[in-house]
Order: sequence, then structure tokens, then C-alpha cells
Amino acid sequence: MNQLPINKILIAGFAFAMTHWKKILEISIIPLVLSLPIFSILPELFVLMKQIFSAKEAIPSELIAPDNANLYLALFLYANISLSISLYRLVASNGQSAGFKPILEAKVIIRFAGMIFLVGMVTRIPFALTNLPILQFAMSFLIVPITLNFVNIAIGAPSKYRWGLSFSTHMNLFFLQVIVPLLVVLLFTSLSNLIGLGAGAEWIARVLMFYWGAITLVLCHQLITTSK
Repeated sequence: MNQLPINKILIAGFAFAMTHWKKILEISIIPLVLSLPIFSILPELFVLMKQIFSAKEAIPSELIAPDNANLYLALFLYANISLSISLYRLVASNGQSAGFKPILEAKVIIRFAGMIFLVGMVTRIPFALTNLPILQFAMSFLIVPITLNFVNIAIGAPSKYRWGLSFSTHMNLFFLQVIVPLLVVLLFTSLSNLIGLGAGAEWIARVLMFYWGAITLVLCHQLITTSK
């Protein structure tokens, strides 16, 4: 049984964004302000990362991180978590929850950060060890039901690691959460290269897909949990 009709979720996600765009902007203000410091050192971070990944053997000992880089990264991570939780709560309450304030619940933040770490490790380590992108896709497919726990954490529900999804539901969740964002980013990147917009178009697409992913993940979560 397919619990996730793609067309209906696409329409519902777009409708929610159009209906509640003011509230989405409202809950984005503080996370955006907290993220500003990291933007000021992005060029230096990109240079540092290029030096690290281009090192053929040991990482050069003379590499120096930008001043306050750890603090700025921590602020950015917190801003990302706070915005994600606020978005999940906003969608879960059909626009009645969340507001112009950051998330200050330590237990929720720690659980959310732990889930980010778990998903990131499982999906990226195989690629890092083998340099085979197909493995990252395979692991993303296998673990995508676990990402429903981001919604559970946001709304105060216990985490689940066995969802018992049918293959069609599992596949549609993977398509909505992984394939659609990837295709949109690739499309924006290709168009920006063709008409000379630079990297800005790609980053705009990534930001839009961040919001898209949050909204549709909650819609998927609601359909899966209510059908059970």
C-alpha cells in the first residue's frame, strides 16, 4: 500500500508554502541573523577545505582556521537546528505553532543534533571510504525512514527506528526527500552556468530545497502516522 501519493504531497507542500510564507519568513529571521557570522568567513573556509582535500597524504600542519571559526560554526549549526524544528512545528500545527523566537529546549536540540550526526555518518562514511557516489545513494535510500524522527523530535514524540513502510511508500519518501531536491539543485546549477548567474543560483536552490524538504517531510510523517 502506497501511503505517500507524490502528486498530492507536491501540491500540498506548495500550497502550504504559499499560504504561510509570512510565518516561514518570521521564523527564519533569528536563525538568519545567527548565521551571518559564518558567511563573513566562508571564503577563508573554502580555501581551507580546498587545502585539506587536495592534500595527498597528511594534512599540512601549517593550516590555520579563521578567527572564531568554531564559534561561528556552532552558531550556524544551532541556527539550522532551531529553524528546522520551528519549520516542523509550524507545518505539524498547520500554521498555528512557532513564532519569532529561537528554540531553547536543550533536550530537543541535543536529540536533533544526534540525529543529524547519525544520518550524516551513515550516508557519508561509505562514500568517503570508497569514493563511490552510488553507495551514498544506497545508504540514503536505506536510512530515509529514519529521517522521519526529525519530526518526532520536533513535536516531542519518541524516536522510532523501524517504521515498517511498504516498498512503494519507502521509494516515494526517498524520491521526495532526496531525488527531487537533487534534481532541482542540478537544474538551477545547469541554468546558472548557461546564462552566467554564477554560484548564487545554486545556493538559492539549496535554500529553497531546505524549506521544501522540511515541509514535505512533515506531510509525509502525517500521512504515514495517521494511516497506521
